[in-house]
Amino acid sequence: MLLIVKNLKKYFPVKSSIFSPHKQHLKAVDDISFTIANNEVLGLVGESGCGKSTVGKCILRLMKPTDGQIIFEGKDILSFNSDEMKTMRAEMQIIFQDPLSSLNPRMTVGKSIEEPLIIHKTGPKAIRQKRVAELLLKVGLPTNIINRYPHEFSGGQCQRIVIARALALNPKLIIADEPVSALDVSIQAQIINLMADLKKNNNLSYLFISHDISVVKHISDRIVVMYCGKIVEIGPSDELCLNPLHPYTKALLSVAPTATLKKDVQKVLLKGDMPSGFNQPSGCLFHTRCPVAKDDCRNNMPDLVEKTKSRFVRCLYV
Repeated sequence: MLLIVKNLKKYFPVKSSIFSPHKQHLKAVDDISFTIANNEVLGLVGESGCGKSTVGKCILRLMKPTDGQIIFEGKDILSFNSDEMKTMRAEMQIIFQDPLSSLNPRMTVGKSIEEPLIIHKTGPKAIRQKRVAELLLKVGLPTNIINRYPHEFSGGQCQRIVIARALALNPKLIIADEPVSALDVSIQAQIINLMADLKKNNNLSYLFISHDISVVKHISDRIVVMYCGKIVEIGPSDELCLNPLHPYTKALLSVAPTATLKKDVQKVLLKGDMPSGFNQPSGCLFHTRCPVAKDDCRNNMPDLVEKTKSRFVRCLYV
């Protein structure tokens, strides 16, 4: 197994008021566990604010988790010092949501892609420049753009440049945090297809984070559904989308574009907003918006249990 996440928690301490010394904790990620195998794409989906981006940043240690274990190739990276983590980051890279803002406007395309090669001291300048040219061709861009700047390119082209930079050190895992949500729909398909081809040809694994379950379905082998900091359902991509078990998953699928999903799904419009991470409701966190909630749901927090082979769900009545 390439990555094992065990009981991951990320709580943010926040003062309840400027006059109070007492702190509340915003539970952004609350005791979640999952795995990613070699050459697997795991989709992580949920509404904005559910904690999915925080999960990706914790895995890369861009944020320090409150508790839990993150085991990469058999090593718990939370125990690593800064030098060990620098070496490990060559194996794990990230693609951010906004490609233009994730590129330094003062650096040429070539310098941006070459930067991780310089940091990790991967050979003389001639070797690095040859690698940059190879990466540009790999992501479908011409090599004559090396000396141009990010503002000269479209959003889709910038994302290709970011992907080339992420591939520079031959990583085994890429965290893709909403990598296509800032792009036009036609460009989204091109980038997703590019990422799928790169996964196949480079033996990559992805944690693909998105709020759009139809996008996640297109590229993922398995899907994890998050709500309010917790996992509510896990399953193989096709099976989960054709036969969702949790009411929240059903609601996400019902409002997704029908071109890639079932066409006979009845729309489920959820009322209200996701509960605050400060004052979460008792019992099932989804019961305040669930169309089929019962009295037990208000009092008892369900466990994430395996209902059928490879299908896990957190619901008392499934």
